Amino acid sequence: MKLEAHAISLQLPGGWSGRIFRRAPDLATLHAGDFALALEDGEFGDRSTGRMPPGACFVALTEYRPGTGLTPGAGLFAPRTLPLPLDPTGFGATRLAHPRPGQAGMQHFLTLSGRPLCLYLVVSGVRAERRRQLLALDRVLRSLRVGPWPGRSAQPVS
Repeated sequence: MKLEAHAISLQLPGGWSGRIFRRAPDLATLHAGDFALALEDGEFGDRSTGRMPPGACFVALTEYRPGTGLTPGAGLFAPRTLPLPLDPTGFGATRLAHPRPGQAGMQHFLTLSGRPLCLYLVVSGVRAERRRQLLALDRVLRSLRVGPWPGRSAQPVS
């Protein structure tokens, strides 16, 4: 199933659920997971990750508003690519927005099509399942496309 809105698209495998929404004008958030997601949730999926079953994967891609020291393509948002393939050493309990037993997460800040974004990933369950989980996340993330916000051109990156 193809998930698409606000110039963001992602191909979801069978058994995955997802949505793209916005909380503010010109700012989008994508949530996807291989379990049923919470319908009402914050940018980093606190409700969804709170009910993740063992062995599950969760993806959040959250957009930030440029300005007040945040420049797309600079500083924290300098990377312009996803960190694929995912490195298992990049995941840890201390990298979670809301630490929970049995979960590990990672964050990666980047700029795509002039849009400053944070990619936030969470996996749950035993470490022995990580390879399978990261391969599934790699496949899903390889299908991610982000274009300029509809109605405005991509901001130049210096």
